[in-house]
Amino acid sequence: MKHMSSHSTPRRGGRFRNRGVTLIEVLIAVFVLSIGLLGVAGLQVATAKYRLGSGLRATAASLFSDYTDRVRLNTAMAGPNSISGATAREIPAGTTNNSLYAYQATWTAQQAESPSSSLCDGDDTCTPYQRATYDMLTWRKAVRSGLPQGAAFVEGNRQTGIMVTLMWYDKDYTDKSFQTDDRGDATKVGLVTATQCDAVTATVGMALQTCCPNAAAAPEGVRCNRFSFMP
Repeated sequence: MKHMSSHSTPRRGGRFRNRGVTLIEVLIAVFVLSIGLLGVAGLQVATAKYRLGSGLRATAASLFSDYTDRVRLNTAMAGPNSISGATAREIPAGTTNNSLYAYQATWTAQQAESPSSSLCDGDDTCTPYQRATYDMLTWRKAVRSGLPQGAAFVEGNRQTGIMVTLMWYDKDYTDKSFQTDDRGDATKVGLVTATQCDAVTATVGMALQTCCPNAAAAPEGVRCNRFSFMP
């Protein structure tokens, strides 16, 4: 008895016709599958970037909330009284914005600092002045550790309102072009310089919420988020 292959069927005249997948069909299937896998990989990269960005913005919001709590627990050190206009005696003359909770060093100067203090740790006898000093050093340390190369720029006082700008370095803040491109280790993507706040004073909305104060001198690749409140 003759045995026929499972991939063959008899035809008239005793001939057999082979059935199966051709090489071209296999290549087409692999090509289609590859496109699908590349799409999934691109989606995962985009999702990871989105999660990182949203995570940093959530951290910035948390740091701002921490700052407002500190100011509201020691309001007298945040500047002139909003009703009487009187400034607490503990605030030295010439203090920036007449507030111990203001801080306006440049980005570069802040990167060279290591803010830290144990002044009022476990000490209930801290004066309001000492508490304000401790608050700012402790908070700035939290900004530095919570955000990539984190920095802060605080303007205003409790009489005029306080504007808090949180800044951090974002390596994905690019213009999608190359400063140098040798297809090797020296390849450098062009970073974006954030919009300066003086250039958008006549506008509102997101432009004012994401601009960087000119006095902070934030370099390329730095993002800024701005928050305001009245103590």
